[in-house]
Amino acid sequence: MTPPALTQNRRHTVTLKLLFIAALVLLLQLPLGLVNNLRQERATNREAANVRIAQTRGIDAQSAYNPAVAAAEGYRMVERSLKHSVLVLTLVFAAFFLFETLAGLRLHAVHYGLVGAALCLFYLALLAFGEVLAPGWAYVGAAVASSLLIVCYSITILRSYVRAGSIAALLAAEHSVLYVVLRMEDYALLAGTASLFVVLAAIMFFTRNVDWFAQEAGKEARA
Repeated sequence: MTPPALTQNRRHTVTLKLLFIAALVLLLQLPLGLVNNLRQERATNREAANVRIAQTRGIDAQSAYNPAVAAAEGYRMVERSLKHSVLVLTLVFAAFFLFETLAGLRLHAVHYGLVGAALCLFYLALLAFGEVLAPGWAYVGAAVASSLLIVCYSITILRSYVRAGSIAALLAAEHSVLYVVLRMEDYALLAGTASLFVVLAAIMFFTRNVDWFAQEAGKEARA
């Protein structure tokens, strides 16, 4: 017979895990805030350097240093990407939570933390690549580097190449949609809202038969 204390702990596992994910998303805003501060600092320094070059050469500041134009666009892409960071983190963590629930896996808080760290590195890599590459190539490089890190790690913690492939497909779709949203000035809000409807519909579809009361009682999910 299961001890009452163990049953009580199981009863709150799902709720506590969801609260932990929400807290982790908020906590990861701290390193992302540091990335944003670094972006502002480097953008200011580059602009000041561009002005000094213009004054030395006696030419217009906008044309004094051509790479600065591309870098400025890269800085804007990082800034706009960071505004969607909560959504990106939440969707990825939700995917791991659903695998944990539906497949009967057990993921530790450290697993979620390392995945979150890899997602934060995407923004840092985007900032770094944006200073030496065109914005489009910088975005692709940062997305590929971060996604490969997460997918390779997922093979082990999700114990399946198929599940890791699903994470890879999610990351590819997520970064693709985010890139389109970042490039659409006039319809960014509309595209982002439509994407949220699609994601929410997918979550509802895949969890429509899950007995959440059974999950809180520690029983296996009914797929």
